[in-house]
Amino acid sequence: MSSESIKALLETICQYNTARITQTFSKDDMDVIHVRCLPGTSTLELTFIENEQIEHYDSINEATKVIEKAINSHVNV
Repeated sequence: MSSESIKALLETICQYNTARITQTFSKDDMDVIHVRCLPGTSTLELTFIENEQIEHYDSINEATKVIEKAINSHVNV
Protein backbone atom coordinates (compact mmCIF):
# COMPACT_ATOMS: atom_id res chain seq x y z
CA MET A 1 0.00 0.00 0.00
CA SER A 2 1.38 3.39 -0.94
CA SER A 3 2.04 6.13 1.58
CA GLU A 4 -0.46 8.32 -0.27
CA SER A 5 -3.20 5.71 0.25
CA ILE A 6 -2.34 5.31 3.92
CA LYS A 7 -2.32 9.07 4.43
CA ALA A 8 -5.70 9.44 2.69
CA LEU A 9 -7.22 6.79 4.99
CA LEU A 10 -5.82 8.50 8.07
CA GLU A 11 -7.11 11.89 6.93
CA THR A 12 -10.58 10.39 6.49
CA ILE A 13 -10.49 8.79 9.94
CA CYS A 14 -9.54 12.15 11.49
CA GLN A 15 -12.13 14.04 9.45
CA TYR A 16 -14.85 11.91 11.02
CA ASN A 17 -13.37 11.90 14.53
CA THR A 18 -16.81 12.04 16.15
CA ALA A 19 -17.60 8.59 14.71
CA ARG A 20 -15.99 5.40 15.98
CA ILE A 21 -14.02 4.38 12.90
CA THR A 22 -11.23 1.85 13.22
CA GLN A 23 -8.98 0.92 10.30
CA THR A 24 -7.02 -2.31 10.34
CA PHE A 25 -3.79 -2.57 8.36
CA SER A 26 -2.56 -6.04 7.43
CA LYS A 27 0.60 -7.65 6.11
CA ASP A 28 0.61 -11.06 4.43
CA ASP A 29 -3.05 -11.63 5.44
CA MET A 30 -2.20 -10.98 9.10
CA ASP A 31 -3.62 -7.97 10.94
CA VAL A 32 -0.74 -5.77 12.11
CA ILE A 33 -2.14 -2.43 13.31
CA HIS A 34 -5.53 -1.06 14.35
CA VAL A 35 -5.85 2.71 13.92
CA ARG A 36 -8.46 5.09 15.25
CA CYS A 37 -8.67 8.82 15.83
CA LEU A 38 -9.32 9.78 19.42
CA PRO A 39 -12.80 11.35 19.68
CA GLY A 40 -12.90 15.10 19.13
CA THR A 41 -9.16 15.31 18.35
CA SER A 42 -6.76 14.77 15.48
CA THR A 43 -4.65 12.35 17.53
CA LEU A 44 -4.24 8.94 15.94
CA GLU A 45 -4.01 5.89 18.19
CA LEU A 46 -2.07 2.98 16.69
CA THR A 47 -2.41 -0.39 18.37
CA PHE A 48 0.16 -2.95 17.31
CA ILE A 49 -1.74 -6.22 17.43
CA GLU A 50 1.18 -8.58 18.01
CA ASN A 51 2.27 -7.03 21.32
CA GLU A 52 -0.76 -4.80 22.09
CA GLN A 53 1.55 -1.76 22.20
CA ILE A 54 -0.30 1.55 21.81
CA GLU A 55 1.27 4.67 20.31
CA HIS A 56 -0.26 8.11 19.74
CA TYR A 57 0.55 10.47 16.88
CA ASP A 58 -0.59 14.04 16.40
CA SER A 59 0.98 14.07 12.94
CA ILE A 60 -0.69 12.17 10.11
CA ASN A 61 2.64 12.17 8.26
CA GLU A 62 4.45 10.50 11.18
CA ALA A 63 1.69 7.92 11.62
CA THR A 64 1.80 7.22 7.89
CA LYS A 65 5.54 6.49 8.06
CA VAL A 66 5.10 4.10 10.99
CA ILE A 67 2.25 2.21 9.31
CA GLU A 68 4.02 2.10 5.96
CA LYS A 69 7.14 0.65 7.58
CA ALA A 70 5.11 -1.97 9.45
CA ILE A 71 3.12 -3.22 6.47
CA ASN A 72 5.59 -2.77 3.62
CA SER A 73 8.86 -3.86 5.19
CA HIS A 74 10.36 -7.29 4.66
CA VAL A 75 11.02 -7.58 8.38
CA ASN A 76 8.30 -7.82 11.02
CA VAL A 77 8.05 -4.71 13.19
